[in-house]
Amino acid sequence: MKNLVVLVLSLTFCATGLAQQIEGIDEIAPFHEGLAAIKKDNQWGFINEQGKLVIDFRDDIVASLGDRDMMYPHFKENRCVIKKNVDGVLFYGFIDKTGKEVIAPTFVKTSNFFNGYAIIVNYEKYVVGKNPLLGVDVVNHLLEEYIIDNTGKIVKYLYNSRKCNLSQLKDKNAPCFESKFIAPRMVATKNENGSWNIHTF
Repeated sequence: MKNLVVLVLSLTFCATGLAQQIEGIDEIAPFHEGLAAIKKDNQWGFINEQGKLVIDFRDDIVASLGDRDMMYPHFKENRCVIKKNVDGVLFYGFIDKTGKEVIAPTFVKTSNFFNGYAIIVNYEKYVVGKNPLLGVDVVNHLLEEYIIDNTGKIVKYLYNSRKCNLSQLKDKNAPCFESKFIAPRMVATKNENGSWNIHTF
């Protein structure tokens, strides 16, 4: 009888020990690819379909356009956007469904993945000369768009580089995309005159 009581108590403890209760959630997003984002104290995490917190709350997860034109973090093709602030400029990359960083946050803008690819805006700073009067470098800031695969490897340059200034990069909503996917392995890129070029890759 004593052994039976111990067994019942052990089973009860195991059953209740497996249950997880997450309290004080501020926002819950719809499920995408088996995970749903939940927000608590201005940080996002992800739960699975059993309600288990599988990616802990963190402040680098980024909301992007999801269902019904709502903004919330979600996975698209096993990737979710993250951000990193460097001297007031936000750089973006991706994590996988374990929360592991798989593409470092080095781009000033990124789309979600579409058929294995994403469009990114890369930022480069070029020293083009020196101001002899002030003794400082003369610098050009350049934005260029590329297509990357799901490992972060660049697979296509989109030929639409443009100058910018650092204050534009520190604006929360800048820069804008000048390219968009229109079909699998096909991208349209906007020219300065408003016309479009179509690229396949």
